[in-house]
Amino acid sequence: MGGVVKEARVDKRTAILEATLAVLTEKGLSGLKVEEVARRAEVGKGTIYLYFKDKQDLLRALVEYRTFGFYQEVAAVVESPRPFFERLKEVLARRIAWVEEWRGLWAAVAREADPEPQAWLKGMHERYLALLEALVKSGQEEGAVREELSPRLTAAILAALGCSPLVDLPGEDYVGHLLLVLQKGVGR
Repeated sequence: MGGVVKEARVDKRTAILEATLAVLTEKGLSGLKVEEVARRAEVGKGTIYLYFKDKQDLLRALVEYRTFGFYQEVAAVVESPRPFFERLKEVLARRIAWVEEWRGLWAAVAREADPEPQAWLKGMHERYLALLEALVKSGQEEGAVREELSPRLTAAILAALGCSPLVDLPGEDYVGHLLLVLQKGVGR
């Protein structure tokens, strides 16, 4: 019985977080109303406060939910038995899609969720860097990545390059060209 109740609780929490994201995407941060989130999640307004103490807590939970969900996807790619550059391409493509989903919202939501978000966000980003570092190390083990490269620094560079530019390029073109630069370099 306890497992069913816990599952229903997780499902409601997830529904509330997904509804929050939908409202944010459509109406922006200024248009985020708890009443609208409750309506879309098909729960009462009071139910939201059973899961989240206030709007700030809801936004913080949303950032963590979406971020850790992304990290789980990345972990599955990193741990897959495919060649390094195939895995790297998929990780970068997923990262760009994730950045695009949050473009314009991420900074505002993070600031609203936590007035001093640097330490909180850095802590979450460390998980992503650890995943990229594991990917680089596996690439070194298979001979696809040069041994003299620091896995940690290479991971940091990949994290920085894995954000789509603010120009209108299809994500797949950006990822393809980025992989070409990483594989072949820019020197003659």
